[in-house]
Amino acid sequence: MNIKKLLLLAVMPMIGLTVSAQEKSKIDFTPKKGDVTLAFTLGYNSYASIEAAPLLQNYYYTASPSTNWSDKKLMVGFEAGWFVGDLWKLSLGGGLNFTNNPGHPGVPGTVENINVNNPYDDDYMGEVPNLVAVANSQTFSYNVAIGLDRYFKLNNVTNLRPYLGVRGGYAYGNNIQKYDEPYAMGKATAETFNIRGAIAFGLDYYILPALYLGAQIEPFAYTYNMTTNKPQEGMAKQKANSHNFNFLAAPTIKIGFKIGKSNKGKSAYGDNTDELNRITNELRAIRENQPKEIIHVDTVTVKEDCPPAKSEGLKSHVTFNIGSAKVTELEEMNILAVAEYMQKNPGAKAIVYGYADNGTGNDEINHRLAKQRADAVAQVLTGKYNISSSRVEVQSMQNREQAFQTNNWNRVVVVTANE
Repeated sequence: MNIKKLLLLAVMPMIGLTVSAQEKSKIDFTPKKGDVTLAFTLGYNSYASIEAAPLLQNYYYTASPSTNWSDKKLMVGFEAGWFVGDLWKLSLGGGLNFTNNPGHPGVPGTVENINVNNPYDDDYMGEVPNLVAVANSQTFSYNVAIGLDRYFKLNNVTNLRPYLGVRGGYAYGNNIQKYDEPYAMGKATAETFNIRGAIAFGLDYYILPALYLGAQIEPFAYTYNMTTNKPQEGMAKQKANSHNFNFLAAPTIKIGFKIGKSNKGKSAYGDNTDELNRITNELRAIRENQPKEIIHVDTVTVKEDCPPAKSEGLKSHVTFNIGSAKVTELEEMNILAVAEYMQKNPGAKAIVYGYADNGTGNDEINHRLAKQRADAVAQVLTGKYNISSSRVEVQSMQNREQAFQTNNWNRVVVVTANE
């Protein structure tokens, strides 16, 4: 087959997969650590095949079979993979074959003392030729290959995963032919094996949670072959070996199945749903239960422009999370202290000052946030603890006036209550 056609066998599926994958999927079907893949493969590759030499030759020639992938026919194979990490896969493939061809006796003719090296000798004209027996033949072969692949994520195509890997393989084959004729007794034996190493590049596209298509080619491969031939009993083994280098070799296409927890699918913009929910809940817990900034009135430095209490009474502070105007359950105890003071002192009035820090957000957001915080504290005083609204004054200091030198402390409402 023309080498250009062989290259197209590998390149065209890759192009087709890439084009079909251009539309970004909303669901990520790609494998995760622990997943297993099973694939059928179709491609050109080297393997071990040998045939023993026929008996009764004057000369025997031994040559190492070709290990050039372009000399081979299409091969159907099988590959199993195990993801040892989210982007790392171990693969194992192989096959086994055994064939037996029963022998058949020869049919004698009228020719005697036939010269097998010159069956067209004129002395045999008019004679009935002898039919030589069919040898009892056995053929045994197997191959095994192991690989390690590193996959890469594509941000724009969720389910298309290119990979680069290494391959190592071993293939063995033998053929034994046994003869049982008066002039040809014994057996002929031939053995061959290949040791192979290669660099592999490919693409896997997961079209469904449990189904993917793949294409692979080997930019470089090296194969060492050793062949031995023993054509007759009593003869020494003949040996031949070869070194073969291939470039852009072994184009292969795959159809495979994925088995694992990731088959249920997960968001393309995060982990699976359970993991996303777990992270969301953790963030909520952190926001609601994060350690609060404890403000000690006797230890902080208050700027001179911070509104002083009109007379000795009560000052309380209610802190807020960044960007929030919600009074948390923990901070409500500081409002309760103001309410209890005002309940015990019916003539007392409260001024609620709302602040926002000036280190985050813009002025418009911070001004509105300071007002919302002051209103939220006043609402708790009047709505929950029944303090008359006529006794509560709300003032928004926006973010131009800061209660504290430490910027983060200014996410606060300061409440002063006096007679």
